[in-house]
Amino acid sequence: MSLLVRRIALLAAGLTLAVAAAAVQPIPAFPEVKAGAVPSVGVLLARDGTPLAERRLNPHVRRLEWVGLHSLSPALKEALLAAEDKRFFEHSGVDWKAFAGSLWHNLWYDRKRGASTLSMQLAGLLDPELALGRDGLPRRSLGQKWDQALAAQALEARWTKEQILEAYLNLAPFRGDLQGVHATARALFGKSPTELGRPEALILSVLLRGPNAKSEVVARRACVLAERLNAPSACAAVQRLTANNLDRQHTGPRWELASQAGRLLLQHPGERLASTLDVEAQRGVTSVVHRLGTLEAAAVVLDNPTGEVLAYVGAPDYAAPDHALTLRNPGSLLVPFAYGLALERRLITAASLLEDSLANHVPTLPDERMWVSVRRALAEGMSDPALAVGRLVADGLPERLRQAEVEMRGGSAELALLPLAALYRSLAVGGQWQAPRFVAASERPSRRVLRPEASFIVADMLGLPDVDGNPQPFAFRQYATDSRETLTVGFSERFTIALWVAGLRNAPQAASQAWHDILRGLQRGQTLSRPMPPPGVVSSLVVFEPPVESPRREWFIRGTEVERVAVPRVLPRIVQPLNGVLVDAMALVSDDGFKVYFEATHLPAGAWWRLNGETFGRGERLAWRPVAGRHVLELMSADGQVLDSVIFAVRAPLEPPLQRPDQ
Repeated sequence: MSLLVRRIALLAAGLTLAVAAAAVQPIPAFPEVKAGAVPSVGVLLARDGTPLAERRLNPHVRRLEWVGLHSLSPALKEALLAAEDKRFFEHSGVDWKAFAGSLWHNLWYDRKRGASTLSMQLAGLLDPELALGRDGLPRRSLGQKWDQALAAQALEARWTKEQILEAYLNLAPFRGDLQGVHATARALFGKSPTELGRPEALILSVLLRGPNAKSEVVARRACVLAERLNAPSACAAVQRLTANNLDRQHTGPRWELASQAGRLLLQHPGERLASTLDVEAQRGVTSVVHRLGTLEAAAVVLDNPTGEVLAYVGAPDYAAPDHALTLRNPGSLLVPFAYGLALERRLITAASLLEDSLANHVPTLPDERMWVSVRRALAEGMSDPALAVGRLVADGLPERLRQAEVEMRGGSAELALLPLAALYRSLAVGGQWQAPRFVAASERPSRRVLRPEASFIVADMLGLPDVDGNPQPFAFRQYATDSRETLTVGFSERFTIALWVAGLRNAPQAASQAWHDILRGLQRGQTLSRPMPPPGVVSSLVVFEPPVESPRREWFIRGTEVERVAVPRVLPRIVQPLNGVLVDAMALVSDDGFKVYFEATHLPAGAWWRLNGETFGRGERLAWRPVAGRHVLELMSADGQVLDSVIFAVRAPLEPPLQRPDQ
């Protein structure tokens, strides 16, 4: 044995001299290796740097952030060296004494024994050609050992012992797809590498030689290592941990406060994205959404001055689908923008009177009407006045909403929660729309949806009255498709909040309460303040004649203010089809009897209809079998004067050509 050792030592001396020339692959620098060990996850950070969410983006390996040697548990370093390389700080890459003993053992016994040092193992981790057999040779071939020894010598010449130990613990595979001590400690024990005690350190150290060994085998090996370290009392804890933890890994996200935002934003392994999300706002909104008691809920919060997203909760549960991304019909939530455009065009004021059916309020005959102010009609969400205002601006509203990237098709649109919030935020900032952003550095251009004067008056009309009847310093709007689903959106001077709730019997009431809870939490005890009117807005006392509403002070765009408002003269008008509308009549393909209807209100005696210059008929409601193309529909008086007219188009199947009898 002593002769063999002396010969090996002579060989080692020659090997040391030949390292530089013989090494096949150059040894990378330590900083290069550290930078290349990219975590398999991305992390979303709040605006103050607090981690909010983690998303795994590399499905092949589970690896977390690199851990410095000073942050590793002393027990782990002690157990590792005892198990893998007890003379680590004495050799220069190859432990020749262990190597000679291994060679002698392997010559005489079938059960092979290795002698790889940590430096040799790290060389194999850095160069796959050294870790795996080449040309079909087994992994532990003599030629491979020789190459590993060369690389280990070169590695020791360039790196410090501390760097080698640190890199090994960050790159070594432990169990399954777990790589590095950081990910392994989290998955197996729910601890950071700093918090590892002796039992966990013993288990991790023996896993390096048999990463996927059965739990009882790992426990037995760890107990043998404990005896070697004079710590037999750790064996009981080792056996308990291997039985309970080894095959029950916890590889879920470390942070899940903003998990849906993380899935939306994180794209690359190792990414640490600093977002605009505010950790306190995110925590508060999440708490309110959880308290609703339904899995069908989502909420977003925008910062009005900047357009930044302060909170994004796509669902109460971190693993649930992101409900904030679902496109939904906003229904009446687009109506305030029709009012705003009509105000801007000076077609109405907040004090103008509009007709509403009395049947919408009390049981009565369908044709009985009542007069309400624009303010009341918008605040109370009255449908007939909204239709009337929509007709006034039908030609311009789609183009205005397009400035906010809202596409209207067939008089309706579909919006996700964040675009809806961005649209309403424009009312809080003088009519200027800006795309919401999750990253502070990404400036985005703004576009005008409404003029400041119109947006201010609309916002004021959307304010809920307090106990004294005065509008409160925030705007609030809700659209309920039924009693179990609702969209709620509104804003204060500082924040815009959009909330969707479904799956509850009293969804509108619950959503309203939740919305106000979110606003109170965001204010954090600060008093809400009313916005200042822009320069083009004036206030005037208004009296209604007859007194359909009480006298009050009202806001006007300068030049439109009035002191008295009288009931306007009722004019005949076409209510269906709307001017500029595209009528879809493709149902004729399967239903030859499909009809559309022409409707009018307040027809004088003798009034009649004219379609494309031809007499069509008389009455308030007439059926018509639609024909593809562009059409002009007119409402005529008895003496032939045009009372109202609309231009509309029809999308319908082309009529087949007429067949002659002899064909």
